[in-house]
Amino acid sequence: MSNEFKKITKAIFEDKLLKEFVEKNKLSEEDILNNLSRFYIQKENNAICLPCDGSNCQMDPKAMQTRLVMEGNLDLVYFPCPKYEQAISDNLEMLFFSQPALFENQKLFINNERVFALKHMDMFLKKYQKGVFTKGLYLHGAFGTGKTFILWQLAKQLTKKGVKVMMVYYPDLVRTIKSYIATSEFEPLINRLKYIDVLILDDVGAENNTAFIRDEVLGPILQFRRDALLPVCMSSNYNFTLLRDHFSETKDEINHIKSGRILERIQSLMDSIELVDKNYRAVDSNSK
Repeated sequence: MSNEFKKITKAIFEDKLLKEFVEKNKLSEEDILNNLSRFYIQKENNAICLPCDGSNCQMDPKAMQTRLVMEGNLDLVYFPCPKYEQAISDNLEMLFFSQPALFENQKLFINNERVFALKHMDMFLKKYQKGVFTKGLYLHGAFGTGKTFILWQLAKQLTKKGVKVMMVYYPDLVRTIKSYIATSEFEPLINRLKYIDVLILDDVGAENNTAFIRDEVLGPILQFRRDALLPVCMSSNYNFTLLRDHFSETKDEINHIKSGRILERIQSLMDSIELVDKNYRAVDSNSK
């Protein structure tokens, strides 16, 4: 073994992973010399990636890592960083969605009907800063047009920036809160909804509205988040006019004053965006 090769291998073998790779694949001096550039690239990339916890990738804009592989020839391949993917997962909490993993397999279709909603989503992503008030999205439209999926895409993009997001299926949240009343679980859940960086409430208006939920739960949460400069986004089948009617009616009374108060808070926190598109759920169902 030449002195020059000894210097080269010493530099490479300072990286324990590279040394293990060479030994595992029984690489010769010629193999190493013929692939020096790949070894040095991997050595530099390991120095960046190994200390990283995945929360703020310094390696690649798309959070990709490299790995040396031996499949006939030695090559350098790219793959998604598992620590980054885990960090994203840790930043996004999905409450009361029966199968949140299904969102991962869907595609975000971009068409003329969705351009306006997607433009507002991009504007929110560009403007959002912690501690600075940013108006959220109130995305409304017919059943199955993709409102929830677009807000989920927004949530995923935020988590990539280290923002903690809670996305909640609102009708089941309401049912759960009713069951938590007068228990020790009530306040912790309310506080989580108040303090999360970005709160997304899905399918508002589909719940069984009550005066207690409207005035003692939703109202205080929205007021707290407005005062604390914490954004809220919502999806609903109702526009603002229909939503006001929904909040005004409970089994005991019709109260336009209190429903107007809730709507004022929602309007101060969110921009209303209508999504007019086909029913993608019906299309998927018919294609099976």
